[in-house]
Amino acid sequence: MTIDDPAQRPPAMDDVTGLPQARAASGGKGFEGAVEFGQALRGAMLLACGEQTRRLCWCDEDFAEWPIGEAEWLEQLTRWARVGGRELVVIARDYAVIERRHPRFVAWRRDWSHVVQCLVPEEARTEPLPTLWIDSDDQVLRVFDRDHLRGRIGFDRVDRQRAREDFDAISQRASPGFAAGTLGL
Repeated sequence: MTIDDPAQRPPAMDDVTGLPQARAASGGKGFEGAVEFGQALRGAMLLACGEQTRRLCWCDEDFAEWPIGEAEWLEQLTRWARVGGRELVVIARDYAVIERRHPRFVAWRRDWSHVVQCLVPEEARTEPLPTLWIDSDDQVLRVFDRDHLRGRIGFDRVDRQRAREDFDAISQRASPGFAAGTLGL
């Protein structure tokens, strides 16, 4: 038999050690639609706050569907940010949508600019940005179908590794954007 035979596929590789026998961590949950997407994000924020997650990484074209402007979300985000050593890295192509749809987040970002790093991908990147939430406790949310907001949230090792690679590849070729405030004369 050859390796091309589906019955003889090589074992999965562990993303940490590279050893065979690794299995993806269980506990993931799918979601579909704006309501479930929002609930998944709220749950992720609640868990990150409770677990005192050190770093959050968010990526989306414009964050139009995210609940980042909701009062409860910002209360949790503030509670999370008050603990020292926190970092939020946000990547978006269009921050104008955030300014229009989430003015509370814009004000929060101004007050907490020492915690938040906002990036814009390089202009050469023409494919859409992935919709991702990654935290340093290895929780990942990924949208696979942007039109229907279909995706998955959980602690799956394979998802986590792919999401980190995608986020890192974009952030390494991104520049600062969405200033916390404007300077006037």
